[in-house]
Amino acid sequence: MFKLTLRVPSTIPLELDGITPDRLANLSAIEVAKLPVQHGNRTEPLGEFFDIGTSTVPKADLHFAGDTRNVKGIGSGMTSGFVYVEHSVGMHAGARMTGGELVIDSGAGDWLGAEMRGGAIEVRGSAGNQAGAAYRGSRRGMAGGTIFIRGAAGDELGLLMRRGLIVVEGDCGEFAGASLIAGTIVLLRNAGARVGAGMKRGTIITAREPELPASFRFSCEYRPSFFHLLTGQLAQVGANVTFGTGNLRCYRGDILNGGRGEVLVCPE
Repeated sequence: MFKLTLRVPSTIPLELDGITPDRLANLSAIEVAKLPVQHGNRTEPLGEFFDIGTSTVPKADLHFAGDTRNVKGIGSGMTSGFVYVEHSVGMHAGARMTGGELVIDSGAGDWLGAEMRGGAIEVRGSAGNQAGAAYRGSRRGMAGGTIFIRGAAGDELGLLMRRGLIVVEGDCGEFAGASLIAGTIVLLRNAGARVGAGMKRGTIITAREPELPASFRFSCEYRPSFFHLLTGQLAQVGANVTFGTGNLRCYRGDILNGGRGEVLVCPE
């Protein structure tokens, strides 16, 4: 479909909320160029910043090229389709999306997939803080879909997450799964301090022993029956993850919130 190539990067943030495959599906290139975008405190036509052509990426409904590091909201609010981004993106990529697929072939800024309710995001680099999290003042973060981060992730990953799946192949910052309500987070390398702080329910799986809050307690060693389903789901998003054959150490918490959440530590 359309390939949008940013001509010149700007130090002033460019916000693309609403520029999604479903909105562009029946538009011509001229009509796309006239769509309004926010540039700082001004509303400008999309064509002022992007060259509009045809994508050569297979199945891509929307293809972003150029230096998009300071472009915010790519894929935010999308309901269907496939968005491909060649380089890094700014804040709020895939935020509040309900369907479709977003692939970022480099890194992403803060609030990646914030409050998303469906669809899939893959970042082939690192992501900033609050991926899959709730916005400040909101009571629920990610409520469905999957986020797969092949690099590292920042702080407050999955803050107030309600359901869905987040996988991080690299290191993760502090407060991963903080105030988790439900859902699954898989951390395949080192995690920062206070994993699962304040969590109510849900599951956090770590490949290495995490630094848990004092309000967590060792419960038992067992092997969850849902692992074969989780392995299949991970394979669907491109994560080649196996959990071995042994039992996992299970910690229950946060006791201050009822202690119904679990942190599962896989054997090295």
